[in-house]
Amino acid sequence: MARWAVLVVTQQRVTPVELPTGRPLLVGRGKAAGLELKDPRVDERHLSLRVVNDRPLLDPLGGTSGVLVNDVPCEAPMALSAGDELALGDSRLVVMALGEPKEPGIRLASEDELSARLDEEVRRAGERRPLGFVLVSTAGLNVAARQALTRRVVEAVGRSGAVAGWGEVADDLVGGVVPELPAEQLSQLLGELPAVAGPRAKTAAARGPGDGRSGDALMEVALCRLLDLPIVPQDWTVADAVMMRLYGLAEDFGERAGPIVVLGAAGSGRRTLARALFRAKRLEPVELERDQPLEGRPPAVLVRDAEQWQPSALREVVELSRERRRLLVLTTTARDLLDASTTQILEVPPLSERPHDVLALADAFLREARAALQRPRLSLGADAKRLLVAYAWPGQVRELRVVMLRAARAAVRDEVGSDALPTRLSAAGPRSNLRGALKEAERDLLLEALARTRWNVTAAASRLGLPRRTVVYRMARLGLKRPARLK
Repeated sequence: MARWAVLVVTQQRVTPVELPTGRPLLVGRGKAAGLELKDPRVDERHLSLRVVNDRPLLDPLGGTSGVLVNDVPCEAPMALSAGDELALGDSRLVVMALGEPKEPGIRLASEDELSARLDEEVRRAGERRPLGFVLVSTAGLNVAARQALTRRVVEAVGRSGAVAGWGEVADDLVGGVVPELPAEQLSQLLGELPAVAGPRAKTAAARGPGDGRSGDALMEVALCRLLDLPIVPQDWTVADAVMMRLYGLAEDFGERAGPIVVLGAAGSGRRTLARALFRAKRLEPVELERDQPLEGRPPAVLVRDAEQWQPSALREVVELSRERRRLLVLTTTARDLLDASTTQILEVPPLSERPHDVLALADAFLREARAALQRPRLSLGADAKRLLVAYAWPGQVRELRVVMLRAARAAVRDEVGSDALPTRLSAAGPRSNLRGALKEAERDLLLEALARTRWNVTAAASRLGLPRRTVVYRMARLGLKRPARLK
């Protein structure tokens, strides 16, 4: 009989617990629970786990607090597999198969699931605990080699003791969230991963909170390191009238001394606007981290995420800047940090209120990806443009950049279509009529098959399971022609 266990992850410790055979294991906050969790958000009798037909079975017991299985609510009994993750209250249970399974599988979540897991772990880690995010590129490898390499990396991370979550960012790009490791151990692990992956793969990593305090920020840093791109985008385009006005004001404000506050959501473009202020005076600022003292006599200072500073440390920097008449720019989400009567404020609106900026920025980010990936013919398809404009962009400009870099990496043809975008954009996009949706889906399937077979129609027909003449007919009906080759 197969043996199963759960890895219990709480805010205090990580503990493995083997599931008993022949009887259920009650999980809850009460003394009667076989697995007691001292968590106020867990019910007295929250759920039970038992092994049935060599598979663990979860019964949620109809509690009021509920349980999530791989971030999806579970309301009825269900069978579990190795790697499944149960979330109840602030605790997590990870299902493990003990012994040597015949076909140990690696569950790779979707890109949207991976992003949600990364956001959740960033929230849990806060400012005190380190968090790692890893990208592993397997470009150029066949399916078997890709799976073997992925398994090697996953097992290496597992040996470190981390309960990592893994997902597909693209067909040949895997991402992993590595929480709950001490800083030194995390640094050692991230330093060893390139050797573990081997010369046929490329790895990149980002660490929170140093590289970013949001999931989008860590994803952006890791993608930029993987593609050898600057973390701060060099190609920045402004098309919205409000932003054009703000950049005009930045040139005027840059001629003045004293503190200037650039107000707006994280990732909305605050830092880029702040740098425009310094360019107006041809100054290169000294960037201060949280509560860092101001040393020397730099002519310009940039304080990022000022709302995270201690008030006393922030006041000291502001007063020194006033005394020495230097240009001081603070980026923040808090309007009331400084006296509005003596402070100049530039407020960056969220991207959802700048529709003209969405496509302009998407094209700019696609241009930098084209150069990094050496794919000069990449362009943005009409279907992708519709989804980009319709989406609300809660992660602001940073989320848009991550989406475009990922889409350029995931595109199997030279036109970046809706199939290369995360599914959350499709869910938020406008619904078309059924006839149009079917035609668009048919076109996408044909283009993908042709791209993967380098426009070999016979091979594409075999891949689709259709007669060659049917594929030729449908290509003609949809106006699909083999693209001209670069000379």
